[in-house]
Amino acid sequence: MPAAVEARPRDVRGYPVPAITPWDGEEPQFALTDYERSAACARKRLCSVCNQGMPQGPVWRVVGAAESAAIGEALAAGRPYRNLAPTLEGPGHRACMLYASMVCPYLARPNARRGMSAAEPDDMTSHVVRGAVRGALGAVVGFGEYEYAVTAGRVLFRFLDVVEFLPHDTADAHLDELRAELARTAK
Repeated sequence: MPAAVEARPRDVRGYPVPAITPWDGEEPQFALTDYERSAACARKRLCSVCNQGMPQGPVWRVVGAAESAAIGEALAAGRPYRNLAPTLEGPGHRACMLYASMVCPYLARPNARRGMSAAEPDDMTSHVVRGAVRGALGAVVGFGEYEYAVTAGRVLFRFLDVVEFLPHDTADAHLDELRAELARTAK
């Protein structure tokens, strides 16, 4: 576990709570995103998992089946990849996203289903509806940069220039990458 994630507040089971997760009293709402926390992460260039600053340069995020397939196809064909559709999911450090891909049940396994639904699902949030399946292939992806917009009710992100593509069926495939990243960043 990255040290900054280990220092995060915990739920009653002892699980660290990501920076953008809203709370309902003492209960974190893991499948939802807090607008104010996400906006602060975007504006201050903070990791959406650990809430620590990200240096200029690449950022990472975990993607689901459709985006993973599109990135893989573009890279295999030697084409650049740029998804112009915004996402609600913010970036993070490489180690934090590798870790998140393994410990978040929805991100880690292809048959995982969302346990909570969005408050008001729409085109951007329909993938978070109760029962939605992650899909066959996920990935931890590094991007050269990101852009964001903070609107009245959402924080939207777009990611530019793929610099690393680590696909997975089950995310435990990233365990060696995570260990190496933790060793590298501990120096």
